[in-house]
Amino acid sequence: MVQDWYKMPKIAKPLSALEVKRLNKVGSHAVGTVKGLCLSITKAETKSWVFRVSYGGGRRKIGLGGYPTVSLAQAIEKARQINSEIGNGIDPIQAKKTIKSNLIADRAKAKTFEDCSKMFLATRTFSNVKHGKQWEATLKTYAYPHIGSMLVGDIGIAHIKSVLDPIWKSKTVTASRVQGRIKSIIDYAIVSGYREKANPAIWDGFLDSIYQSPKKLKDVEHMDSLPYAKLYEFLNALRKHNSISAKALEFLILTSVRSDSVRSATWKQIDFEAQVWTVPKIFTKTKKRDHTVPLLTQAIALLKSMPTFNGTDLVFPSAGLKKLSDSTISKLMREMYKNKEFADKAVPHGFRSTFSTWRLEKTNYSQELGELSLMHEVGDSVYKAYQRSDGLERRRAIMQDWANFMNRPFVSVTTNDMNVVLINKAKLA
Repeated sequence: MVQDWYKMPKIAKPLSALEVKRLNKVGSHAVGTVKGLCLSITKAETKSWVFRVSYGGGRRKIGLGGYPTVSLAQAIEKARQINSEIGNGIDPIQAKKTIKSNLIADRAKAKTFEDCSKMFLATRTFSNVKHGKQWEATLKTYAYPHIGSMLVGDIGIAHIKSVLDPIWKSKTVTASRVQGRIKSIIDYAIVSGYREKANPAIWDGFLDSIYQSPKKLKDVEHMDSLPYAKLYEFLNALRKHNSISAKALEFLILTSVRSDSVRSATWKQIDFEAQVWTVPKIFTKTKKRDHTVPLLTQAIALLKSMPTFNGTDLVFPSAGLKKLSDSTISKLMREMYKNKEFADKAVPHGFRSTFSTWRLEKTNYSQELGELSLMHEVGDSVYKAYQRSDGLERRRAIMQDWANFMNRPFVSVTTNDMNVVLINKAKLA
């Protein structure tokens, strides 16, 4: 029995398909068979199906599509279906809106992995242009050929394996980075509502049960570094290059920080009165907090010898007053090595290793202090919770000793056949 809230209009004489085809008068024409079913004709001679029905205390018009795209038989079937829904207490208009809304929502979720990659990268601020390009390059080379065109919601563990299997053993470091980048992008997709399943690129509990740890597969490739015994000779050779890149490299060695921090240094970060250089957290490896660098006597002297340039606040700008590129400083060292200005193969980043070796072999300073001086995090989460100091004044002492060491000739200690220690007249470093 039809519910009280639903009222059917009167039924008209049923028309045949041919009779419907011949209708051409502007207005609404009842076609019969189902009460309320009409063919509406406009002045522009467009024809469409309209189903008039009363329910829920009101009269409604429901469009069923254009004619002849929707035939008479199809219009009748649609009208009967609506009557059935109304009889079951379903509002057909609201149901139609819900279906449309769901379709729009599903379409919005239909993002490919490459779509999500581009959106994710657009939200990222990289510490340098080179890092951002590395992200894009590894994704294009290794991920997109396998999963780039896949809907991000459909990616499973088998698809992640198709990316990593060919390179996990042969290019372990690269593969590990690709895995981490895929994970970040899928995390972004989940948070953005483009995926509901768990992330199959997670290492712990997923990929660690399939692949051997990168640390066990391949030894860490260390940067070529200069022996600390040859620092004095190297600095003498470096100071013959009266260029901005040479000054930047010397400042890098004196402070033992990363290249990007030096190349991004601005005069606003330098406090000559406090003798401190504050490196913004965006230029640190952890990106968690600013890092204070004690400025020793030699570093202060170097900074005061630097000219300032209109149009930039950078301490070590390029010729175009832009930030120096990492390759510019590296190129200087390569040319010095090629010209036999020093004999040991080394790169700018290797001076951090030189500092660590010097600290271990030539001083009594603790490993903790050495790590803090290199901008490394020290200790576990419990230790960090209680250790709030950055050890600035203690670091000032070790960095001053480091500068003093490299600015005087290295003196070796040898023994004779009688096991008597011979020390040169020069003060022992």
